[in-house]
Amino acid sequence: MSQSFLVLGSAAIFSTLLIFSLLCAQAVDGRDYDIHATKKTVAVYNYIHPDIALTIHCWSSEDDLGEHTLYYRQNFRWRFRVNFWESTKFVCDSNWYDPARKGNHTVKFTAYKARRDWMKHCVNNCDWSIQLDGGYYGDGLYVGRFPLEKMFSYN
Repeated sequence: MSQSFLVLGSAAIFSTLLIFSLLCAQAVDGRDYDIHATKKTVAVYNYIHPDIALTIHCWSSEDDLGEHTLYYRQNFRWRFRVNFWESTKFVCDSNWYDPARKGNHTVKFTAYKARRDWMKHCVNNCDWSIQLDGGYYGDGLYVGRFPLEKMFSYN
């Protein structure tokens, strides 16, 4: 009797895992777009102005990526895997000083949120272009499936 329960239990677990993996993995254009399969890369680029440095500090609930100063056309990037619960989230503080208007511009933004971004803003490469008027987000600054979209404004 105990062997039949073991066989039935193993079959049920195998079936559940098979169905789960089929639901998670999707083949689009012949590529695997499983949210957990590949590492994601987030990059923040400074496209504000040649004379303006951008300071960013990014973190998640598990990692503090530190503070970084980006000069014009520089970027800061990091790689990670989305957790099993798809609750992976990175937040950044951004700050830059405008010498022409003599004012600071500060915005806190969510740089990556698995449920918001995956297959809506980016798949594996998620790019932020920080510009004079705000932050633009998509999967490629030059060529991408999701064009850059304005996500926030600076005051």
